[in-house]
Amino acid sequence: MANWNWLFALILLGIWNPFTGFAQQQEVDYEYLPVIEHPLFEAGKGPLILVDNGHHNFHTLEGKFAPFGQIAELNGFQVKSISTHPLSQQALKSAKILVIANALHAKNVDHWSRPIFPAFTAAEIEVIRDWVAHGGHLFLIADHMPFAGAVANLALAFGFTLFDGFAYCKPNQKFDIFSLENGMLEQHALNKDIDSIVSFTGHAFRIPEDAISIITLDSSYKLLMPETAWEFSRDMEMLPAGGLSQLAYSNYGSGKIIMAGEAAMFTAQKAGAVRFGLNAAFAPNNLTLLLHLLKWLSE
Repeated sequence: MANWNWLFALILLGIWNPFTGFAQQQEVDYEYLPVIEHPLFEAGKGPLILVDNGHHNFHTLEGKFAPFGQIAELNGFQVKSISTHPLSQQALKSAKILVIANALHAKNVDHWSRPIFPAFTAAEIEVIRDWVAHGGHLFLIADHMPFAGAVANLALAFGFTLFDGFAYCKPNQKFDIFSLENGMLEQHALNKDIDSIVSFTGHAFRIPEDAISIITLDSSYKLLMPETAWEFSRDMEMLPAGGLSQLAYSNYGSGKIIMAGEAAMFTAQKAGAVRFGLNAAFAPNNLTLLLHLLKWLSE
């Protein structure tokens, strides 16, 4: 715990704000327009992607996840928002890919404090699980608290154990670099030819035995588990995060699932003049990663 004395010192002084620089309202960066030289499909001829908008999502196709949708469309995918609640087999039957990004229960939309309630009912989880088992492809994205807690029961249906906290390794960090050099990026088919990936304050999770981790945190990371998001205290629970994943994938029955512990890395946002996500100059490989993930989900 000696290397975490900085945390206790800053908490006691009341000056630790790890989100300094992003304190302004997060906005979509509509100026971000990547060039896709080799689209995966002809325009409008690719599979249907449904992006969840029926569970009080912090990231939606109409909002903070608009750049994700634009990139998918530039690659030929058909992309639609789905607001169906509760989710049904009928609503999902025509989709190849379902994207769920930062879903929340209504009780936690304006109250990011424990208890964190499940965003999906048991019946909906069974619908999604059955849809994936029979060939559906799920891209489940859950950021730091409260988002991990809101979909923990959904993730667990596929064998992923989510920890509803914040993954940190140093004070005031605004992003995390995972690379082949530092050993936290594991090279597999989905991230071939990529030597580094950047995420922007997420959580970490335990993967099932048959899953493959792309990002694996080392022992310098801890999971901070405050009672209220961003309100850290000396008495809050802290868990070792070494060996936990922040991005992983697996097959499930006839289907597939990608589990991601951070959302900004797959979209483009800004807070004032600060750009974070796919548009960040120091994250040049994140777009390539997203294209690899979309390709795998489309197959």
